[in-house]
Amino acid sequence: MEYFNTSFQIVMPLVLMMATGFLIRKVGVVTEDALRIVNRIVYYVGIPTLVFYSVVTDRTPARWQYALWVAGTVLAAFVLAMLLARVLTKDPAKRGTIAQAAYRSNDGIFGLAVATALLGEANTGTMAFTLVISAALFGVTGVLCYELNRGGKVHVGKVLLNLVKNPILIAAALAFIVRLTGLTLPYVILKPIEYFKHMCTPLGFLVLGGLLSFRSLKSDWKLVTVVSAVKLVAMPVLFCTLAYFVGGIRGPELASLFIVFSSPVAMSCLPMASELGGDVKLSGELIAVTTVLSLLTVFLYLTFFGGILQ
Repeated sequence: MEYFNTSFQIVMPLVLMMATGFLIRKVGVVTEDALRIVNRIVYYVGIPTLVFYSVVTDRTPARWQYALWVAGTVLAAFVLAMLLARVLTKDPAKRGTIAQAAYRSNDGIFGLAVATALLGEANTGTMAFTLVISAALFGVTGVLCYELNRGGKVHVGKVLLNLVKNPILIAAALAFIVRLTGLTLPYVILKPIEYFKHMCTPLGFLVLGGLLSFRSLKSDWKLVTVVSAVKLVAMPVLFCTLAYFVGGIRGPELASLFIVFSSPVAMSCLPMASELGGDVKLSGELIAVTTVLSLLTVFLYLTFFGGILQ
């Protein structure tokens, strides 16, 4: 019952924020275009400032063995997702979309919100450190999902450009420079960054709720069901079990790894599908379904395994 209450306290605020976003979209307070603009603000300002602030203020020493474990599991998940896509369909556009959705998580908005609620604001440094690694690998492998499935030559320049332009990696690089040089940021700079980071969760979940759409789900429901089960059940169970029993990972590190794999499909998959020739409709369906279902799956995980993750 203790962990049931904890799970409820963590997940219910997220549900209410998403429901608010869904409601204001339905009644016409905001348009879909406006929500997409707000989503860009969250992505380019909210998440980077949260990562920057968490890394700069965190005094926990980086554990590079854990970093290698995160990198290894993300890459393993990418390989499994690519194999799954080839089994499920022969359509190159759908393959790239399925592969990316089966492992790429919304650990920026959704994941950081769960981490903050589960571990407390003072302990989000591990999640921010994890996010830096996962963001870099998601960026590279996300492009490869489409490049490799369309059968053409891999454009290395596009992959590298995707990394260089990633606002989370830019923020992390700046934060590590500040930490390594021992610089102390003045209050007038650090305080606005702190204000900006606080907008990440509420605005992010408003956007998630507002952009939910299930209108075209009927034709792809079988694919969506399989990929959602892989994303929300198979991936977190497999890699968190390995991390616990094989890697000996515990505490905030295990919680952060769990959040990376249990979070729903990343919102960034939708514009990437559009840009790289994927199935945009299927991508939107997977984002919508996994976002809603993840509220239930995360609630259940925290209820039954909360003691292990804290």
